Amino acid sequence: MTSSNGEVKKRNAASHTPLLRKTSAGEAPFRQVSEVVQEANFFAWVEKLRDAYGSSILMTIVLVSHLCVRFIPVSVSIGYYLREFGGVKAPEVQAYKAVARTPYAMSPLFGFISDAFHFRGYHKAPYIAVSSVFAMAAYAIVGFTPVGGLSLAMVLVGFVTMNMQMEYCGLLVRAKYAEKLKTVPKYSTDLISFVQGGGTIATLLSQVIAAYIIQNHGTRYVFAMCVFPAALPLYPVAVNLLQEKPLPNSSCCGLAKKTLKHGKQYLYLCLFMGALAVLLMCLGLFPNSELRCILGLAASVSLAIGFYMLTPNMIAKVAIFFLSVCICSLSNSGAEYYFYTDTPEQYPEGPHFSAWFYLMVRSFVRSTCLFIGMWAFNKYLRNCKYKVAYLIGIGTTMCVRFARLLIFSRLNLELGLPDTTFCLILDALGAMFGELIMLPNQILMSHLCPKGLESTMFACMAGAFTMGGQVGTFLGAYLLKKLGVEPQGANGESSQFDNLWIAEMVSAIACVPPLFMMLMILPDKTPSERIILEDDTTQNGDDDEDEDEVAEDTEAPDTEARDEEGSGVRRRTRPVRHARRK
Repeated sequence: MTSSNGEVKKRNAASHTPLLRKTSAGEAPFRQVSEVVQEANFFAWVEKLRDAYGSSILMTIVLVSHLCVRFIPVSVSIGYYLREFGGVKAPEVQAYKAVARTPYAMSPLFGFISDAFHFRGYHKAPYIAVSSVFAMAAYAIVGFTPVGGLSLAMVLVGFVTMNMQMEYCGLLVRAKYAEKLKTVPKYSTDLISFVQGGGTIATLLSQVIAAYIIQNHGTRYVFAMCVFPAALPLYPVAVNLLQEKPLPNSSCCGLAKKTLKHGKQYLYLCLFMGALAVLLMCLGLFPNSELRCILGLAASVSLAIGFYMLTPNMIAKVAIFFLSVCICSLSNSGAEYYFYTDTPEQYPEGPHFSAWFYLMVRSFVRSTCLFIGMWAFNKYLRNCKYKVAYLIGIGTTMCVRFARLLIFSRLNLELGLPDTTFCLILDALGAMFGELIMLPNQILMSHLCPKGLESTMFACMAGAFTMGGQVGTFLGAYLLKKLGVEPQGANGESSQFDNLWIAEMVSAIACVPPLFMMLMILPDKTPSERIILEDDTTQNGDDDEDEDEVAEDTEAPDTEARDEEGSGVRRRTRPVRHARRK
């Protein structure tokens, strides 16, 4: 580790050499182009990450996280596909989107399965390969079948399968770089910025392509296009970019006993979260929105109790905070989609955004401001405590939601603010300050992963985040229904948007409780500091014990028989270690 840091310092010092240099006779006065390129800040930054974490993990992040998970525009295409399907109201659109995101809530179960069960000694590669093959089939079926040729249930199964691949691949790659990040926490913000920055560029590019296809050909062709990027994770699996070492003497498939030994409580938590995820998926298909909200809130309280009982105190606090933030972020996305995209015949007073503007222009502005948010975080907040970043991020998000009241009540036109300009300003502010929440989220979750259970713990934290978002979506859909905001793309539906501003005001006020929870729950640490969990010492002691057992098992029989006194010492020291750990 010291040598790699020394090499980075030497390269940084060398980066200040001038473009012109003194040369001997016959030597070119200019340095080679490759030398100049190496001096660019971006390339030096990537080189620093490569030296700290390895080129294989960076390549895996690019192929899986950037070009597959973040490039495939499933989330933005679902709304357009359901609109072309016909007869789907705004609250139902939100509920179906929540159903499609069920694999994200089931990620804890996926994570524990990958940690506990191996195929031919590998814990990650087989799951990435299998989920990718199923996803390719789902994209092909939905993409090459005319809209209406499949039942709504079959379409939702296809959406769930697509999101399952993205969550499985994204989860296992996040778990891999979480392992690396814990070894070199000094560059944690840089690695997360690399992940988020590349993902933002991929998302922008995909939404530009999706906007063109939707406007000129139809939404189903977006899914047909995604067959190729869905196959990209197969390459890291084939060449083992994940750098997985197969377990010695492993059979075709088996169980990792060490994972079960140290993580029984996480197994119970994962099974419980998987059951809750299935419950929420069924609730999304249930027509009674009031019962859906009641059971969703009950599931959230049960999950909070499960974290409190089965995980260390710090993990439980952070998970409950994530869960609460997402529940309080009441979603109006279904009604908002119709508000912005209804035609003059459907909503004469509306903004009438085209698919090109709604997807491409807004995405470009958001992506640009995401980079500004990343830069601001790394420049000014990387050494600030988590509470400061969350306070700024949540506080400004609440202010942006209050500002959106103007466009939903149409007061912006009376103030002389055009819809397009005002919407882009709000998108820019929301993306820039929202990044101050996302970056600390990723770093905090990575630091809270126990050794050997990275996939499981990362999935549990992300699952709490997703499950809270699903419940927040159910609450938002219930609020829209109670306020009579149920557009569906029909002609003359202006009255459906009369109370949309009230729903947005309630959503803005709901951001207040997480601000008070943050002060009591979040650790008093900076992103570059390692968070030590209560069971870290115990787990390390157990690891030492396992190593001792392996050493004893591999000793020759004559060695044990030769030194009875030494064996007695070894037998007496092991209870001492247990007593000290207790």
